[in-house]
This record gives sequence, structure tokens and C-alpha cells, in this order.
Amino acid sequence: METTTFTALAERAGRWWTIRIPQIDGLTAQARTLDQVEIMSRQVIARHFGVPPESISVDVIPDAPAPVAQALQARAVARQAVEAAAMATRAALEALAAEGHTFPDASTMLGLTPSETEVFGQAAGATLSGNSGPLQVTGQ
Repeated sequence: METTTFTALAERAGRWWTIRIPQIDGLTAQARTLDQVEIMSRQVIARHFGVPPESISVDVIPDAPAPVAQALQARAVARQAVEAAAMATRAALEALAAEGHTFPDASTMLGLTPSETEVFGQAAGATLSGNSGPLQVTGQ
């Protein structure tokens, strides 16, 4: 099922959060707590379009102090760095296998435990074998 992503701008209003969906003029909602904003937004958008709530994805942006925005930005940068490191690690494992390195040597070179090495191999859709002999990337 395809999903459509919307933005929910949440602003504190007394004991409630007021929700505004900028992509749909005039569409607003309320939630008692910030953790309810996403589900409430999905429900009101789904009702507006007459589609199942599961077909709606919502990015919640709370009106928050500057340190919160800075923390969120730093966390987003960190997630991107983790994804880039994982992709580079999978590529390195494939290169090491092509050069005939052993599984333990590949793990050591990359600073990974054997189980971490296996996880990176599985994430690439491959099975890593050769715990004592040459590292083999199979099943691609």
C-alpha cells in the first residue's frame, strides 16, 4: 500500500496540543498529549480524504524551544551518519571477500565482532561464510 506523507504542526494550547496540517487548508485537530498528535493527525487526514489511516504517514513538528530543535537536528545528522557507515561497511565486506580475506581478518580490520560482521552481511542480502577460511559473500 502506498503512503502519503503529511506534516503536522503541533502547538501547545493550554493543556492540549493544537494540530495544523499545512498541506490541507483549514484542517486542524487537537490532542491531549504530544504522543497522540501523530495518530490524531492520521485519523483526521484519512477522514478528510476517505482513505484508510494506514495509507497516511505524518511527520510531527512540535513548536518547541530552540534547544529541542538543535537536538532533533543533531539526531537526524547522527542517523544519516549511521546509515552511511553501515553502507560503507557492507561495501568493505564485499571488497574484502573479493580479495580473499578471512572472516576473522575482515572482522578485525573493520573493528567488528563476528556477530556484527554477520549482521552487516545479512543486511546486504548476503550470507557470510568462512569463519576460518576465506570470507565468502554468497546469496546475492
